[in-house]
Amino acid sequence: MDRLSSFLLRRLTHVERRAVRRLAVRNGLLTMSTAVIDGHVIGRFSPAFDPSNLTGDAERDHQWVRDHLAGFLIEAPLDGHGRPVVVPALPLWPDYLRTQPANAEASETAAHAYAVRVVAEAGYKPSVKPMATLLLLAGAMEQSGVSLRDLGTVLRQPAPVFSVAVLADGFERALPQLVENTGIVPYGPYNGVAADFAFNDDLWRWVDSETRRVFLQVPAGETNRPSRAALRGQLLRALADGTPVLAVSETHNGVPDQVDLTCDIRLTGAGIDRLLIADLLEAVYGSEAVIRHDSSIAKLDAGALTLDDLAIAIRLGRSILSSLDALAGLAALNREDKKDGSAEDKAASSRRLITQSPSERREQTSRDRGNTDNRASSTSTSSSKGKGRSKSKPTGAEVIKPEAVDDASLPIAPPVLRVETLTGYGAAKDWALGLKVDLADYLGGELAWSQMSTKLLLSGPPGTGKTTFARALCNTLQVPLVVTSVSTWLQGEYLHDVLDRMANTFAEARTQAPCILFIDEIDGIGQRAHASRSYSDYWNACVNKLLELLDGAVRTDGVIVVGATNRPGEIDEAIRRSGRLETHIEIPRPDIPTLAGILAHHLGSDLDAVTVLDTQIGGQP
Repeated sequence: MDRLSSFLLRRLTHVERRAVRRLAVRNGLLTMSTAVIDGHVIGRFSPAFDPSNLTGDAERDHQWVRDHLAGFLIEAPLDGHGRPVVVPALPLWPDYLRTQPANAEASETAAHAYAVRVVAEAGYKPSVKPMATLLLLAGAMEQSGVSLRDLGTVLRQPAPVFSVAVLADGFERALPQLVENTGIVPYGPYNGVAADFAFNDDLWRWVDSETRRVFLQVPAGETNRPSRAALRGQLLRALADGTPVLAVSETHNGVPDQVDLTCDIRLTGAGIDRLLIADLLEAVYGSEAVIRHDSSIAKLDAGALTLDDLAIAIRLGRSILSSLDALAGLAALNREDKKDGSAEDKAASSRRLITQSPSERREQTSRDRGNTDNRASSTSTSSSKGKGRSKSKPTGAEVIKPEAVDDASLPIAPPVLRVETLTGYGAAKDWALGLKVDLADYLGGELAWSQMSTKLLLSGPPGTGKTTFARALCNTLQVPLVVTSVSTWLQGEYLHDVLDRMANTFAEARTQAPCILFIDEIDGIGQRAHASRSYSDYWNACVNKLLELLDGAVRTDGVIVVGATNRPGEIDEAIRRSGRLETHIEIPRPDIPTLAGILAHHLGSDLDAVTVLDTQIGGQP
């Protein structure tokens, strides 16, 4: 292992153990006092328990701390947004740990220092994936001729831009997680913000009970990447605020051109090789164990392994021989998947969600379609409105035509459901009637679509008539109603299927324009999460796709978008910003006058018969 890799791994261990000590202080296992020495604030840790329970045997004392004090080394639970939940109380002290020795002052030297070190080591849980990510980063620095001093100098400057391209499956997500979840990068801690977030002016944020420095995370995969114009705007905003920018790619040509041309540090590295695996095994098992199994390491098919493979095969507590056997088996399994064409497509969909570009998906779909779909596409091309829709992948949306407005010359018929006849909708009714006037002006060429309020978020408790409002709006405006829901979109098997369903639904609405696109259960799209959260790439891609469809490069003139939800607070804030579902109207539960109006509407012409006096229908006077 070279000096740079060794130093970075030692640094990672140091900052992780420091985090354990701070957690122990928050939970009451350790105490901390501060002192100022030569202008530096120094923290001094002391055990809150009796250190005489420790024997001096490190392994035995580590196990004793885990057996008796594990409750003090556990993070507080997190809520659905990743914020710590306030717990009612700290773990209870066992009675035999309450008593401090009589000569406590005399023992505040080596015994206390040893006790603090044992707590930090016992609570430290080394993870192989951050280690492997750090080794890949060290290799990229060596290959690119960039030193730690260079990185520190640039990182200290305002608005530094970094470009990192390493040919390792999983590196694109692993590096931002390393930056966010560990304190190894100086001038932090950090909180990553995706490039298509509506950026704010806060260089620092209050996250998880601490201030964090914000950095702009630029996705390299085209599925998750914002448009060139949007990315340029986000870069301009971030750099004007002095925010660091990080672009990570798993290919050497995946970094967006705007970042690649303007970056201060450009790192390019190879992928996982036998040398990296040997260094990783040395960090976990020691150099002697690696030397004994050098021949087995040399036989590994390292190029077929991913970062996730390393993390599940190499674990503390397992023997090095078991880890090597697991690595060999995983490499062979990955090679078999690549030989099988169908298995390769499925693996690429489920494991490389953000590396397949839309153009690649379209080409693959065209090849799979064959001659039959070629004929279908030629038929579709004959109609300009059908262009761009895939008939082999239905959207699941339902198109409802408006009912004809009552004509006085026609026989008596049940009244048509219209917004004008609804009761209790308040501001939603006013919005719809104003839209009716604007739509007439738009169709007459007197008003531009951008000057109209055409996107609405409708919320309210279940049963308050959100779907009824959409059907009434269809009849009032006399335009088709395209009905879908987030649950319908999520019926896709893989991520690209879900994104295609979303895009095809909006494409279908554009073919019906002018029309209404009603999206039910829109809260199911969720909120974007940090890269460190499980499945964050999946849900972030879904939210990002909806943002693009609502206010992206493809024009949606003629499409009125109405989203309905019972839980407006669960929707990502960016969806409710200007240009998207910015108009939010809540439908309350009906009061007594409203209920009377609803009843009168449903009774219709029978209302007179219900309210007529008994004397008028033959009753006794």
